[in-house]
Amino acid sequence: MIVRTAKKSDKEEVLKFCSNTFEWGDYIDQVWDIWSADPHGKLYVVDHNERSKNNNNFPVAISHGIICPGKRQIWLEGIRVHPDHRRKRIATALIAKMLQFGMRQGAIEASAVVATDNIGSRLMLENNGFSVISRWVYYASTHKTVGSSRIRHTNARVASLEDLNDICNYLTDSPIYKLSGKRYVKAWRWYFLNRNTLRHFIKKRNLIVTGYPSPNGIALLNRRGYWHRRDALQIVYLDSLSKSSLQNLVAFLTNLRISSIKPPPNSHSYVLQLLAYQSEHLSVVMKNFNIKESEQFLLYARRL
Repeated sequence: MIVRTAKKSDKEEVLKFCSNTFEWGDYIDQVWDIWSADPHGKLYVVDHNERSKNNNNFPVAISHGIICPGKRQIWLEGIRVHPDHRRKRIATALIAKMLQFGMRQGAIEASAVVATDNIGSRLMLENNGFSVISRWVYYASTHKTVGSSRIRHTNARVASLEDLNDICNYLTDSPIYKLSGKRYVKAWRWYFLNRNTLRHFIKKRNLIVTGYPSPNGIALLNRRGYWHRRDALQIVYLDSLSKSSLQNLVAFLTNLRISSIKPPPNSHSYVLQLLAYQSEHLSVVMKNFNIKESEQFLLYARRL
């Protein structure tokens, strides 16, 4: 078994077995070029042990590992094995290769996320020393269904740098922050959420706060989409002390979605996506805004 860095010529063969991984398809075709060009990561393939017609080995598995901001963590993603080559410990070999890369770069933790119903991938991670540290839920809705497309009253507002200390103090005491693994989401990767990250979100006007004089809820936004998608407004962290503060935050976000953002070219509407820890009041509040749960994910981690 040969695990090596992917080449441009591997793409066609890889996409042959990465097109129908899930019921909805797969995303590898959207990210191959991004991953292969990223200087902070490694795109790996595993070669078949036989020869193809042109006398070259061809890939039967793929994975990507990337060093996260701060260099404390390596993120594992895109582990795919050709159906004809499963149960050969190929995924385990890929994980080992990515962990070696992470340790060489100084990472002290490895993380990955898996849908709750993907039992095979969950067992694969657990058999390689990973444990669940958080459960997240994904909601998605188009413009036509968000809150019945009407503006709602809210006390939430865009945070300023003057709020930074209060927000940091709020998170320090927040049980949701701890239960979220102290992470937020960026392009479907879970990164550590700290003071510097909060400052960055505030400067970009992407941190929403509710409560006065002290915060009782915050939300972090991604207005730029991810990968090649520019039709998504993402809520990448959501934290509130009560049902009412959560309603204020979601109202602000749906108002923003309805009134402030026009769909990009060749798209009928923006998609509102929310990724958050599955807190006590979340499902009830989202139902009030006609936003339905789409999927749940488990965040895994292990020390290196």
